[in-house]
Amino acid sequence: MGDSNDENPYLVVPGTDEYDVLSFLVQNPGAQFTPPEIAADTELSEVAAADALTTLSEDDLVQQSQDAYYIPVDRGDEFRRRLESVDAAAQLHDGAPDDDAYAVEDWEAQGDSL
Repeated sequence: MGDSNDENPYLVVPGTDEYDVLSFLVQNPGAQFTPPEIAADTELSEVAAADALTTLSEDDLVQQSQDAYYIPVDRGDEFRRRLESVDAAAQLHDGAPDDDAYAVEDWEAQGDSL
């Protein structure tokens, strides 16, 4: 979820501490929170929240002001749309059938004979 000009944008994946922290901050763009405040409002420990914030900060996804972190107001909508997109992709993947009725058994081995 890095800048759109990045060649290798950082992807925040659902189910990770970074995703939980970013989701919380996106709900409150411009508001500044410390790791203990974020931990209190999420199911993360203070250490997990602090580690996630460090990663997000290093990847320029959140800003830091002294001991508090925030999403700039002008990037709030962008991050909200990106998280919604990631959520939709995860739901699509989770809803896919576990079996593939069209799969060919041993397809890997057949590739050698083509």
